[in-house]
Amino acid sequence: MKRINLVQVGVGLIGGAIIGQVMENRARWRDELGIEIGIAALVGSDGAIVAEGPQGFSDRVLLSVLGARKSGMSLAKIAASKDLNLIGGHAALDDVAGMGRFVVADSATGDATAAIAARALELGGGVVYSNKAPLSLPAGDSAGDAIWAAAGSNGTVRYETSCGAGLPVISTLRSLLDTGDEVIEITGTVSGTFGAIFSDVAARTPFSEAVRLAKERGYTEPDPRDDLSGLDVARKALILARTLGRRIDLANIETESLVPEALREIGVPDYLERVAEQDDEIARRASAAQAEGKTLKYVVSVRPEGRISVGLRPVATNTVLGALQGPENIVTFRTKRYDDYPINITGPGAGAAVTAAGVIADILALATGSIGARS
Repeated sequence: MKRINLVQVGVGLIGGAIIGQVMENRARWRDELGIEIGIAALVGSDGAIVAEGPQGFSDRVLLSVLGARKSGMSLAKIAASKDLNLIGGHAALDDVAGMGRFVVADSATGDATAAIAARALELGGGVVYSNKAPLSLPAGDSAGDAIWAAAGSNGTVRYETSCGAGLPVISTLRSLLDTGDEVIEITGTVSGTFGAIFSDVAARTPFSEAVRLAKERGYTEPDPRDDLSGLDVARKALILARTLGRRIDLANIETESLVPEALREIGVPDYLERVAEQDDEIARRASAAQAEGKTLKYVVSVRPEGRISVGLRPVATNTVLGALQGPENIVTFRTKRYDDYPINITGPGAGAAVTAAGVIADILALATGSIGARS
């Protein structure tokens, strides 16, 4: 029986879904796959807690922690309230590494967790990402370089959900490259937020109202500008480009922000009031596209060489990309083998349940591979 100790970094929406799916499925994995997965540590921005025994946290403790997190308690406060020992993230990794084979699942936000991944790799562990930020660190950053050095097809870093939640984007790209195909271009829409907003704009909803509706439906971050800046899509473009072998940074990606400079530093309520200042310009661009039988989409375009861009583009409505509606995503691979008839991957590009499932698929893949504890 193979045993994997899971270190869950980030115990928010996605992290909670990962923990829930592990609890729900681990008996089946044990019986059908011969893999025992225990949750050995939980890591937050304010510290970490480690299970006392080799079997990991009990379901009772995990459910209690998840309930407290949903109520808004920090991991530090949860540890204090439940008489759990709070330690640093690196110390937690050292403890877990002593238990045997382990995998770090990073579903946090921001790149501060990159150091934890680098340490995990030093200790012989694996790392699985839904968090895009550590994968987007500039070339030359020691932690970022260590992550990408271990991110090959047979490596101990997996990141399927970083570009398409539950969609098999990275695994498809890896399969194409590993079998000797040559990528000509990767295009698509990889933001459910932009998809929802510009589907409404195409139906003649003012841009400001489309933004507010997307926020109400839960398609945007609490501050919609975090999506509308284009940074999230640019990070996905960067990850795709680096998977192709390109050594580039975010600064090399042409990114169109839909947040005017005058609206970048004001509070969210003020922004939501003033976003109507963009209505006329967006409506003009939408009307110009419609006059040509096209619709506006926020498109990513990645090539093995040359320009990489993310931005608002008019797309013919009689194409697969142009016909896409709502928050669905589509990624199209045009390659030497798939030129006349490219590969299209379509489906939900966000959502805690599908993202968690994609993370767990990567964990299971590593569990059958060569990860191990420090000797």
